[in-house]
Amino acid sequence: MQTIKIYDRNDLIEISFEDIYKYHGTLAYMAIGVGFRVIQAAFEALYGEDVPNRKDISILSGHGGPGFRDVFEFVTRAQSRGTYIVDTTYPKAQYDPYRPTSYAYIFTRETGEAVEVVLKENFLPPIFYELLKKGREDSFTPEEYLYNEQLKQNLGNRALQLPINELVEVTKLI
Repeated sequence: MQTIKIYDRNDLIEISFEDIYKYHGTLAYMAIGVGFRVIQAAFEALYGEDVPNRKDISILSGHGGPGFRDVFEFVTRAQSRGTYIVDTTYPKAQYDPYRPTSYAYIFTRETGEAVEVVLKENFLPPIFYELLKKGREDSFTPEEYLYNEQLKQNLGNRALQLPINELVEVTKLI
């Protein structure tokens, strides 16, 4: 089982995907799967083998949805600490044809070092955006709703299984 290690003050915490699932539920299952891996990629790029401390991390998220927010909050407490910003107009990874939303995330240390983690464009199929739009419009047929729930679960599970370099691109900014 994969875990994310982080210090909360002096206490070392290991957080599994299952812990995040218990916190968030299934509403945005794809996002919690991808978000978990985004954090893993960001921490590896920023800290290497070292374990970060929650108080050291700020996040700019190009996605304002509840799944990414809940993963980032559960692991880093960035929203509670006032170091979590959402900017859906962030110019990279604007894949949704129906609204501004970015699948790019910037993680910054107190030292100023920062990395950008971008979901690869081909990970989410076009039907995903069609179903997101239908969900916002509350216009699902019962069959579409069931298909959407299965698709989110499949994508979340796939995100957890893919090698990280096939899921996201990481760029050091500073």
